[in-house]
Amino acid sequence: MSITSRMPRAEYDAIEAISITRLKELRRSPQHYQWALTHRRESDALTLGIATHVAVLEPERFETEFAIWDRRTEGGAMAPRRGQHWEAFVGVNHGRTFLTIDEATDAKTIAAAVRADATAMRYITSGDPEITMQWTEDRPSKGRADWLTVVDGKPTLVGLKTTRDCRLYQFGAQAAKLEYGIQWAFYHDGYEKISGKSPRVIEIVVENTAPHAVATYVIDKDILLQGRDNYLELLKVLRECEDSGVWPGPVVGEQILTLPSWYYGEAVDDMSDLDLEDSSR
Repeated sequence: MSITSRMPRAEYDAIEAISITRLKELRRSPQHYQWALTHRRESDALTLGIATHVAVLEPERFETEFAIWDRRTEGGAMAPRRGQHWEAFVGVNHGRTFLTIDEATDAKTIAAAVRADATAMRYITSGDPEITMQWTEDRPSKGRADWLTVVDGKPTLVGLKTTRDCRLYQFGAQAAKLEYGIQWAFYHDGYEKISGKSPRVIEIVVENTAPHAVATYVIDKDILLQGRDNYLELLKVLRECEDSGVWPGPVVGEQILTLPSWYYGEAVDDMSDLDLEDSSR
């Protein structure tokens, strides 16, 4: 069991252990979990999420970690990522992650908003970023917390997420929909198993559009208890699939289709403004 700061991402990915990112694939189905084991998920949202984390928590790394594509056409539009200029850019910046100028600007603007928020800065003024934890929870397990600090003498795991709406109920609905509680509980329990100390869990949430409002949330014991129940249930499902060799999809056999309530003219909560793209790592 160990806690390590700033472990390179490739080294972390190579650790043979269960991670909450992969375990959460079981929420959809065992079939999706098994597929995800050999297919790394990439998206522009994830790249921007990583850039934002670096800009907020490790700003000294930003210029060396990312290469910014800022070549424009005569009309002022961003030049396409192809052709001799792009190939030359890639060659000069081998090993770095590529961002457009707009993505780089967004990441730095979001970082400035977080660093201007006194409540958020209480948790990230001092501490260590990119905390890799390794422990045993039924099987070898690993987690990569955004930040670890000590506040008022108590160890504190700090997460950073971007969202469309950081207000209490709106972000709460997003957290429930994407089951962030599973991750919070998994990391809490991992740290406790390694250190013997129960940490506080804090989530800093920043809106990804101007004016980039910031909220800081304490993740209380009720969320952690439910998250623990949920991830232990996923581990149980995983063991059953491994033992049986059967990895079913999300729908087994015939099912009667159910349509949403709005189809029948019933009132329904508006969920359209939730950011359901999980950009955490």
